[in-house]
Amino acid sequence: MRGPFHQELTVSDPEAVTQLFAQVGARISFDPAGSGCSFRETRAGDEHLTVSRASVDVPFSTWGDTEVFAALQVRGSRYDWSTSDEQGSALAEPVLFRPGHPTLVVAAPLASTNIYLTADVLQETADTVYGLERTRVAFASARPASPALGRYWSGLARWAADTAVPALLDEPLVRADLTRRLAVGMLECFPLIEDRETRSLSMAAQARRYRIAVAFLDDNAQLPVTVEDAARAAETTTTALVRAFRTHHPLGLTPGQYLRRVRLAGAHADLVAGDPTTGDTVGAIAARWGFTHPGRFAAAYRTAYGVPPRRTLDR
Repeated sequence: MRGPFHQELTVSDPEAVTQLFAQVGARISFDPAGSGCSFRETRAGDEHLTVSRASVDVPFSTWGDTEVFAALQVRGSRYDWSTSDEQGSALAEPVLFRPGHPTLVVAAPLASTNIYLTADVLQETADTVYGLERTRVAFASARPASPALGRYWSGLARWAADTAVPALLDEPLVRADLTRRLAVGMLECFPLIEDRETRSLSMAAQARRYRIAVAFLDDNAQLPVTVEDAARAAETTTTALVRAFRTHHPLGLTPGQYLRRVRLAGAHADLVAGDPTTGDTVGAIAARWGFTHPGRFAAAYRTAYGVPPRRTLDR
């Protein structure tokens, strides 16, 4: 399996650009207009996810298909795309490149934020979140389901690009959370062909699956597990598990809120046991437990324990 990676690249050979696309599963040609092309890219991720910021300084065209799902948000003066049954501009809204839909692009110099998710991870997320087992994930359009969801995806992609730095993505919990958020976001923001299915559970089944999920999250919070993993352990969907938590947790927490509480408790234990003279830091401990935003971690910690995390570590 491919571990976490981070690359900063500058290439001028069109064939080299084509090879870079191939590395993330996009089988497309890159044809710049004229000579002297400069393609710059910063990319990070793992075997399931690639987050990329790229720029091209000359007009160009591309043509080809992809074996991954790739959502692009573009800034520039032109980015026209067309498939056999659709066409549009990625300047107005994000565009989703889908397997089995060869796409022609004609563009001017630009900068873009690109999110690549493998078909396997998107299928696994859809199976758990929406109960789409044995139904292949397929999107009805390359466009977002609505302008509002297009704007939501654009913001999510920018947040992902800001998060995809080595100090954070080296942590398995951060990568798992980032992958889950982007997979769910892609499924929500672009229209699926199949309707989502909701499984109804009896109260007894809800209680049993709630107990299984709580035990799973308690036992595995230090690992890169997600709410979908807890749902699989309880043999249910994420939607049904949220309903079970809302019904049975004393405070009505969602599974995600419960997992964050468990991980906050784990970070607290590490802060209590930590020693700043040996190199332990609040930021490193927070990232180890999946908290990527120092300010939000500090606020959540203060709310839970009444003191800043630094004070606990310095004791």
